[in-house]
Amino acid sequence: MVNTEETAGPSAPAQIHSLGSNMTPRERVLAVLQHREPDRVPHFEWVHDRHVIDAITDGGTYDDLIEQLDLDGVVVGPAYRRQALTEGRFRDEWGATRVIGHDDYALVVEELVPLKSEADLERWQPPDPHDPFRYEPLRRAVERHGGRRAIIFQVRDGWSSVRDYMGYAEALAGMIERPDYVEKVVAKCVDHYIAVVQHAAELGADVIFSGDDLATANAPLFSPRLWRRILLPHFQRLVQAIHAAGLYHWKHSDGNLYPLLDSIVDAGSDGIDPIDPMGGMELRVVKARYGSRVAIKGNVDQTELLMVGPAERVVERVKACIREAGHGGGYVCSSSNSIHSGVDPALYRTMVEAIHTYGRYPLDLAR
Repeated sequence: MVNTEETAGPSAPAQIHSLGSNMTPRERVLAVLQHREPDRVPHFEWVHDRHVIDAITDGGTYDDLIEQLDLDGVVVGPAYRRQALTEGRFRDEWGATRVIGHDDYALVVEELVPLKSEADLERWQPPDPHDPFRYEPLRRAVERHGGRRAIIFQVRDGWSSVRDYMGYAEALAGMIERPDYVEKVVAKCVDHYIAVVQHAAELGADVIFSGDDLATANAPLFSPRLWRRILLPHFQRLVQAIHAAGLYHWKHSDGNLYPLLDSIVDAGSDGIDPIDPMGGMELRVVKARYGSRVAIKGNVDQTELLMVGPAERVVERVKACIREAGHGGGYVCSSSNSIHSGVDPALYRTMVEAIHTYGRYPLDLAR
């Protein structure tokens, strides 16, 4: 079980003893989640592209990148087996047929989704959440970084599962035409992840990071009414289970989340990522409205700035982000989504170095 004196969570917050200049990376992240000022603004990313890692570490590993750049959080997820098929495709343990696309992202083959009918759903079972194989990446991360860096474990919180196992168009249509069916899919998937969270807590995770994109640049993918009717109750179940396990929850979604953000915060999420500027979201606005209730992570532009620079503008954007959201703590400076294959490794390094240089508390806003 979790040692609540060492693993922080809303039910038993860990006390940060070294609020001076010698905090560990883990202490920095936990201080942010507890709305304290750390010794400096922390940094971590929820995804790093393999090519960026290779360039910075000269062919090293993600763990090497963490240590070389002194990142504050280590992000890993559960492992799922793959069955190789023809034409560069594979079938995952959920029954979805996938093909590797851009940035090594495993794209679902829509015409081969496993859930098309009630009969499919009755037969379909998510992967065994108790399989020790699931947790091999987490065990390795805890062995190498545990106790020093925040161990952040990724799961899904509902929508991405429906999208992948029903198909994108069918899932969106189903929200209106078959809401009870869609909710049954969500419930099965969230049940799986609740069990996964419990194992992750026992193995040494500090934070659960759920990454379902709920919005486009203009608006949520579905109305707030449908979100509240179908998805939100199970999102709340997951957040409650995370807290019951003694962990924190950080919610990721691209796009314009403003119409859903009140309900996400009310559900108990402890952090929001990445405050997407392409979705019209602003750090200073989210900080003012929600900064006393949730930690905030973001948002150095990765759609252009981290791709083409120049370096001077990257530094200025880091400084602007810290000015907008760093006061009083509760802030992690990062990209506006992820470190994808188009990010210039040198510019990413510039961003990290600028965070370390200008993110020292007490903040010197004149800098």
